[in-house]
Amino acid sequence: MSKAILQASDLFGAAALPAPPRVRLYADEIKECTNRLGHHWMYIGVLAIPDHNVGKALQYLEDDRAAGGYAEEIHFTELKNRSGRANGEKTEVARRWVERVLWDHEKIFHFYLLGLNMTNLQASAFGARAEQGDNIYNRFFRTAVASTLRLFFPSPAGVTVSHVFHDASEMETADLFDWHTIWKLSSPEEGITFATDRIRFIDSDHEREPSFPQDSHFIQLTDVLAGGISQCLDARNDKGGCCEIAECLLPLVERLTDRARCRNPNSQYRYHRRISLGFFPRNRLSLKQLEDPVERARSGFYIERHPLFRERLSGQLTLFQGSTSH
Repeated sequence: MSKAILQASDLFGAAALPAPPRVRLYADEIKECTNRLGHHWMYIGVLAIPDHNVGKALQYLEDDRAAGGYAEEIHFTELKNRSGRANGEKTEVARRWVERVLWDHEKIFHFYLLGLNMTNLQASAFGARAEQGDNIYNRFFRTAVASTLRLFFPSPAGVTVSHVFHDASEMETADLFDWHTIWKLSSPEEGITFATDRIRFIDSDHEREPSFPQDSHFIQLTDVLAGGISQCLDARNDKGGCCEIAECLLPLVERLTDRARCRNPNSQYRYHRRISLGFFPRNRLSLKQLEDPVERARSGFYIERHPLFRERLSGQLTLFQGSTSH
């Protein structure tokens, strides 16, 4: 028996499963905002990086910082000026990061964005008014994490999450949030294992974060990707730098929101099992309708949306004003 066969089987000759992939997760949110159609949306972004690629990924981000000439914290909403213009260094770095993710043929960076249509979401189904905000975020953060793992890391051996980092927010003081998602998703049957029992909240500013400054860079990248994609979808921001990032991401977003193209394994962007979007709910249901499984299914998760930034670029956004499409 050859050495290769021995390595691929157990003592009884049965095929041995490969070791489960280990990944780190980085999460950030975009709080509820109003798009150009008057719809209210919030977003949860999750960046996943295999553990063995974290060092390489960090080096790439630092190389792009050096090339762009900006070493401090980057927030999407603060990208006022276009790159190449005065005070456009932040945008230059953000654009390089986005291009790094877009053309990531090594499949180092994985990103999932969940958009919640708060106009359609029945908030009263999530408890008393004082609890609704936390309950909604806790529930759909769990959905975003589960979707990230199942879409991007399917493996007969399952997947192991070594760390979960979240941008510092008021959820840090919520009673359930820092452990509940991990507890609910840990399942040998589903193939999801966590090597940590807590979500770690960290400062997105690497110069201020005391314990995990290197991981702060990935929180900033999560913010840039979530902000840029939501700008493509909602066109709510007029800042030059924000629009430049949206222009970079728009061709990808148009593919990911098109059911015929969203799973194309041959795309030049290599987004299959690497970048994905999801939205919920399609329709607003009454509490009575929510009790009907058929109605719930009809108003479930979906991917089709009109990227309003494309309509803005073409001067056609006014045609969509007052539209009821999502």
